[in-house]
Amino acid sequence: MTEYIAFSGGKDSTALALLLPDAVPVFADTGWEFQAIYDHIAKFEQVTGRQVIRLRRRDGKTLPEYIRDSKFFPNFKARYCTRMFKIDVMNGWLADGDLCIGLRADEPPEARVGNLTNRPELRIRYPLREQGIGIAGVLRIDLEYDLLPRYPVYMARGGCKGCFYKRKSEIEAMARLVPDELDELQALEESVQDERGEFFYMFPNLGMSIRDFKEKLGAQSEMFDLAQLYRDAADNSDKGTACGAFCHR
Repeated sequence: MTEYIAFSGGKDSTALALLLPDAVPVFADTGWEFQAIYDHIAKFEQVTGRQVIRLRRRDGKTLPEYIRDSKFFPNFKARYCTRMFKIDVMNGWLADGDLCIGLRADEPPEARVGNLTNRPELRIRYPLREQGIGIAGVLRIDLEYDLLPRYPVYMARGGCKGCFYKRKSEIEAMARLVPDELDELQALEESVQDERGEFFYMFPNLGMSIRDFKEKLGAQSEMFDLAQLYRDAADNSDKGTACGAFCHR
């Protein structure tokens, strides 16, 4: 029976893939991922000699394209992004077998459950939990292969550029370190507004539009090099990203 791994590019799913060398890593691509995710996947393939299967929706539509067409952002009450662009895509491709998800033994069972499916021929398993592997074990496995993800601080919520869970500090880091990326998100945010009169924010945690946030940052005086500070924080981190198998946060 084939074992598949829900591969997100985070530290937990990377360790799980290294723990199960005969399993097939599968990455559900929203089309809205930071380049660092793709770079990590490429490095994993180079180090291990294994292919990571990349999946997208059958209609080829990316998450930002869907947002633009529907004029509807994912949000705390309608988190369709994970379901439509991760879980449904994964389940639609998988054959019979075990889908292994990288939830650790030291995570509360109720915190994240990973993929849920009503397909009896597809069994969901959590090998890290089964083997009692927590954060220390995950770091040890990743470091052993030099595959511990060391993502920038603006990727603390995983690889999706427009994740509505991002904190204000993460969006500020984008403005300081990858301003072109934030400009693209601003253009998308402004393109989906309609005649209802209320401005719909991509990042509810900001409490304002991306444009207004950038203007507010520009008005602040800087007493030290914030860009270098962020880079130092990322370089000194040994935790990598906290993203789970399906970004369940």
